Amino acid sequence: MAYEIVLTALDRASSALPRFVLKRIYTRAKLDQQVSIDTRSANPIIFSLSSYVPMLNAWFTVTNMTNLTWKVHDFSAEIWLGQPIAIATCHDKPSDIPRMKKTDVFTKSILNELQVNRLKEYKERQAGGHVDNLTIYVNAHFESKLGLIEFKPTIENRPVAIQ
Repeated sequence: MAYEIVLTALDRASSALPRFVLKRIYTRAKLDQQVSIDTRSANPIIFSLSSYVPMLNAWFTVTNMTNLTWKVHDFSAEIWLGQPIAIATCHDKPSDIPRMKKTDVFTKSILNELQVNRLKEYKERQAGGHVDNLTIYVNAHFESKLGLIEFKPTIENRPVAIQ
């Protein structure tokens, strides 16, 4: 009986040791430097108002410069044009984010009538020369050998297409 308890304790300690060591190597500041989330370069945010179902489509790139492989657990982006417009979520998550690679993440949201009206007003102001700053608040949860880690970058001044 005591032998089984000691083996169970040793097994749990040995399985927790790699995570303990990795958490000392990959501090929060180091992870924030080595895992970056940004919008893609061409047309990152597109509001499609003229389609049958108005949609927001947003594309992001996640750059993983760590030696860890990450899995996307949850990914959402809150889009602000002066004030909150929509929250885009990722429904078809990439299988994983390999180490030392870039991965694309696609998010979307269906827009309601109030959001469509506000975007039409914004488009008119944009045609008149007045441009509000676009701000994106990303809330991403990635999982690796470190466990579940949350990243919350703020992305500003990105181009917006309203069609």
